[in-house]
Amino acid sequence: MIQTRSGGEVVFSRPPRIGCDLTDVNAVAESIATFGDRYLRRVYSATERAQTGEVPERLAARFAGKEAVLKVLRATAEIRYSEIEIVLDSAGAPVVRLAPRAQQQAADQRLGEIAVSLSHERGFALATAIALPDDRPQH
Repeated sequence: MIQTRSGGEVVFSRPPRIGCDLTDVNAVAESIATFGDRYLRRVYSATERAQTGEVPERLAARFAGKEAVLKVLRATAEIRYSEIEIVLDSAGAPVVRLAPRAQQQAADQRLGEIAVSLSHERGFALATAIALPDDRPQH
């Protein structure tokens, strides 16, 4: 449940859900070299592929983001990579879009919107995802 303290501070009754992942860029590049379009279609949406230009560093950051979101959802086996999309908004910031089944999993766990941060450098890609609890009363 959301509580508001004097002074307007909002306090949640459950802690935020956080996930992170570190991905080896070379592993993504090798997957592309070995499996080509089959790998790319299985893991990335057309929008993700277009926005990254299929550059391995950028794809690895998206892969790390998907893994971080899976950790937030605590659903590593039930949700496919294709059900998590990480796209750039009009300001160039990454945004998480969930397919209906993943959205339902988040709703069932009473999670709010999932935010993600991506980075890549020196052959590694890093992502952190966070979701605040959605403690609003259910109707």
